Amino acid sequence: MGVVNVDARTTAGSVAATTAFDEWTTIFLVGAASAILGAIVAWTAYRGYVRNDSQPMLFLAIGVVFLTTVPFVLSYTIDLLLSATDAQVLLSITACHLLGLLAIVRSFKRPNRSQPRDRP
Repeated sequence: MGVVNVDARTTAGSVAATTAFDEWTTIFLVGAASAILGAIVAWTAYRGYVRNDSQPMLFLAIGVVFLTTVPFVLSYTIDLLLSATDAQVLLSITACHLLGLLAIVRSFKRPNRSQPRDRP
């Protein structure tokens, strides 16, 4: 990434570090990396759904997308296209996180079986 410059004249034991990127670029790059990694995990879960016809894997894929990729995309599109306030952007991100968590919780539910399992 960037080169870290440490200022030797810091006070009270704190370290002042600057990077080659400004704050906005750093936040964007870290968010993009998180969104891309989340999309890869979701794609892997979706492939598991298709291969095994496993509904929990589908819900897991949806949950991961809503936790990682959708909030990143929404945060920048809402802010740039609609000139939304910080509160509106934060509300949309929080709603996405909630939907993602609900989908993941749903993925934990076992599919209905026609016959009960025998327990020893």
